[in-house]
Amino acid sequence: MDISLTSKQKLVLTNIKDLTNKRGIAPTLEEIRKLLKYANISSVQRHTDALKVKGYLKDSRGLELPINKSKVQVPLVGNVACGLPLLATENVEAYILVDTEEVHGKPDDYFFLRAVGDSMDDADIHGENIESGDYVLVKKQSFAEKGNRVVALIGDDATIKKYVPSDENIRLEPESTNPANKPIIMFEDFAIQGIVVNVIKKGGD
Repeated sequence: MDISLTSKQKLVLTNIKDLTNKRGIAPTLEEIRKLLKYANISSVQRHTDALKVKGYLKDSRGLELPINKSKVQVPLVGNVACGLPLLATENVEAYILVDTEEVHGKPDDYFFLRAVGDSMDDADIHGENIESGDYVLVKKQSFAEKGNRVVALIGDDATIKKYVPSDENIRLEPESTNPANKPIIMFEDFAIQGIVVNVIKKGGD
């Protein structure tokens, strides 16, 4: 499961890894085509070519995996309760392994949140939206630029919204297909916990 790939690229890569691990040799394009029920090999090759460009397959005629990339642990934090800081030890549920290239700077500057609800299901984060259950990768910082998707702490609750400041107020806007989701208008200071930098789809699909 990797956050720099499209959903289809992740699916192709996962199946290549699974077959390679089971048999000890790389599968063929035809085997992947049949497994994923694509109409023709060119559909598979388009994704494998992209995986080679991004370094997840060797740049060769086959579908060989490169040497494993270095991984770092990024904490998955739960809901904020009783005013605890978002990254308090009490909130860490687990750790998610990500490739070192996905974090710029220190791994300690990043954390994951599990998305809840549909208020950002129309956002475009490197070609992916944010649906309930997805894992959102966040870089810790207390400031944001207009248009950034931020993790804002309002009272005891953390929310992910689009940051739209003006001279009068700050709007935290949803990006949603559901019209029931409305902007939050802030007139007083509130805490920005970080900036959304990527998303892992639930289940790695």
